[in-house]
Amino acid sequence: MDLPTQTHVAPLVIVRRRRALPLPGTITARLNQKVQAGDLIGRTTLYPKHFLIDVAYHLGVPPKKADQYFRYKAGDAVSHGDILAGPVGWMRKVVRAPTGGRVIVQGEGRLVFEAVGEPFELRAGLPGVVVGMEAERSVTIETIGALVEAVWGNGREEAGVLRMATPSADTELTPEAIDIGLRSTIVVAGRVTRPDVLQALANLPVRGLMVGSMPATLVPAAREAHFALALTDGFGMRPMNSAAFELLATNVGRDASLNAQPLNAWLGSRPELVIPLPAVGTADVPAEGVAPVVGRRVRIIRAPYAGKVGTIASMPHGVAALPSGLLAACLEVELTEEGMVLVPLANVDILE
Repeated sequence: MDLPTQTHVAPLVIVRRRRALPLPGTITARLNQKVQAGDLIGRTTLYPKHFLIDVAYHLGVPPKKADQYFRYKAGDAVSHGDILAGPVGWMRKVVRAPTGGRVIVQGEGRLVFEAVGEPFELRAGLPGVVVGMEAERSVTIETIGALVEAVWGNGREEAGVLRMATPSADTELTPEAIDIGLRSTIVVAGRVTRPDVLQALANLPVRGLMVGSMPATLVPAAREAHFALALTDGFGMRPMNSAAFELLATNVGRDASLNAQPLNAWLGSRPELVIPLPAVGTADVPAEGVAPVVGRRVRIIRAPYAGKVGTIASMPHGVAALPSGLLAACLEVELTEEGMVLVPLANVDILE
């Protein structure tokens, strides 16, 4: 039996996250050091960009003649705006360096220019304790708190105080509900359908938005937004699932870290919101690859009960006939309002 998908919506777990530099660099954090979400834990220099510059074309001279106007030799360092070749003619045509860097090779009227790589700074991303390190590459940070995983993110990450912007999981966020009290916070809402809502949040500005769903037509605007945005239930008009909404609602006013990284099944990464909490009681690392069993909480991910959360009441042996006439492995799920429903195994997501 193939296992259904799994999403962590947990009130108290141990969260361990590896924070890695894109290239070897310098790790500034120390083992057992306490860090905050915005703390610098490493830095490196990204790969430099290279430019092929047609000097002869820009100077308006034949390639063989252009070589005599080169100002620098291969390997020479130059600054932004320095003259690489020229001047030529009564118009005093010149070719300038597009940025700081160095000349790699030149000849036959062209040159290859290497720009200085941009500096990259790695932040902790969430508060916690450094429990592991890999020299020049990564840091592992551990914290205890609530964890809510999502299914789509716009690639940004932010930290701030958690605030609710809608009273229920199926309420649409409108511009009228956005006020100064949401500034610099992580906002939680049922769903978003209008682009002017994203613009209003950006103008405020907020630091993040955790929402149930939005139309796919808003993806370009979401990716351009300067705040982290994550969807718990996907695209369309779905409300936020009740498990996630209730957990977030009980933690209003607490600091939260929203990492809206894209979902990557191969790397095992997905968008998530972490709420650090006092270590009260017993917390464990969330289990992975959990099998469906009676009593386990699940979310239905397809119509007609998409977004509904319930518990597995029974697991019929073999396959069952669906109203469509298809035969499929199914579960009997007990929902709060609809009661007992028969759902294909492929249509459920285990909430752990």
